Amino acid sequence: MNTVDTPVVHRLTESERESIRDWLAGSLNRPQVAKDQWEKGGIAALALGRRFSAVRLTEPLVYAGTGSRMSVHVTRALASALRGPVLHAPSIQRFYAFTPPAAPTWEHSPYAEYLGRDNYLGVPPIELTDPEDGLEGYWAVPVTRPGDLCDPTRLAALIVAGSLELKGAES
Repeated sequence: MNTVDTPVVHRLTESERESIRDWLAGSLNRPQVAKDQWEKGGIAALALGRRFSAVRLTEPLVYAGTGSRMSVHVTRALASALRGPVLHAPSIQRFYAFTPPAAPTWEHSPYAEYLGRDNYLGVPPIELTDPEDGLEGYWAVPVTRPGDLCDPTRLAALIVAGSLELKGAES
């Protein structure tokens, strides 16, 4: 999982950003609520389990799975490994990988938890991608288009690799 061949990312147009906001906000029955919160620079609580779900990952798991604690290296490794958007909430030491709404098939790990239907996730504006600006949450790996989600197989591999690394460190 230490591959650092970061996919090429282009700067999004305003139309592309608006499409992404619409898609994310569409997880709610009243999407305008999320858009209003983002417009004010705040965090929007999005519903999980319909358009997308999330997997909550501990920082130690991500650092073990990516082989680094430096945000620039972690971001590159996550982008390459998962091929989808990931939030980081430094204040609570968690990462959130956005996944398809189906429940995952990996084996249990104390370092990862699937969050699906009946869960909400606080999501910052899509422009918030700098760790210095988003202590409550920022996009470590930004959304690049509507429907952009992490590859569940690749996520399972990261979880297994990170879990094994952490278990080895405990022995």
